[in-house]
Amino acid sequence: MRQKPRAAQGNGRRMVSDWFDRVLPALLVQRFDDFLAVRGDIGFRVGDERWTLCFGDVERPVRRGGSRGTVLELRFSERAFEAFIAGTLDIPAARAGGELSAVGEVTLLQTLATFMSPVQRDNLGWSTS
Repeated sequence: MRQKPRAAQGNGRRMVSDWFDRVLPALLVQRFDDFLAVRGDIGFRVGDERWTLCFGDVERPVRRGGSRGTVLELRFSERAFEAFIAGTLDIPAARAGGELSAVGEVTLLQTLATFMSPVQRDNLGWSTS
């Protein structure tokens, strides 16, 4: 795989950090009741950095660094993660190319995808008519 120029690598790392520090917590707040109902931690490794998503933990739902208690471990190349958060990742191709691996309870990945999808008005429990 071709290396990105250093400036592009820095921008990618900032994008990844921003997603874990700001975007993911905001997504969890949008579906707070669901967040509290899910159990299990997801470990993320993006390049050489790690984060842990702890479902149901209101104190620190997203933590920098790994955790031993994760039930799902996801490893992404930086490029694959950028495509993942953009919703454009071709999962089979990324796995075949070694840019993505998943070990553990993969059903949590589907749960995460639900949190990442936009909240629809009809999901809010009230009518807009």
